[in-house]
Amino acid sequence: MNLIYVHLNRLINKYDLDIIYMGRTLATADPAIVANVYLEGTYTEYFPNISQDKQGMLKLFRQFSTPGGIPSHVQRANSRFYPRRRRVRICAHAMRSARFFDNPELIVAAVVGDGEAETGPLEGSWKGVKFC
Repeated sequence: MNLIYVHLNRLINKYDLDIIYMGRTLATADPAIVANVYLEGTYTEYFPNISQDKQGMLKLFRQFSTPGGIPSHVQRANSRFYPRRRRVRICAHAMRSARFFDNPELIVAAVVGDGEAETGPLEGSWKGVKFC
């Protein structure tokens, strides 16, 4: 997850690309995304109380996996798109996003985990490019 995230950012900066990164591979890898977003400063843009210094980092660490803090999985607790205990179909969401934004320049980088790789919706998603 870190490797993909970092290299996509390098491509975005070097070639000024429009990229959406979608990944829901391994639950234990999700905090890597939080770490990357914090280190690049985006987390602080959305949550100014988590500053880019020692105190901000301490606040970030203390809110991880605590009630009202950051969940151990990168998801909204009551989201209708990513409900708990249901596998997220990243490939299907990626196809829908590419189609929804109707932007031929948009690159949707979807990371498919092993749990999704063995499902029927993934098979259907691979065929979705034939209909675009």
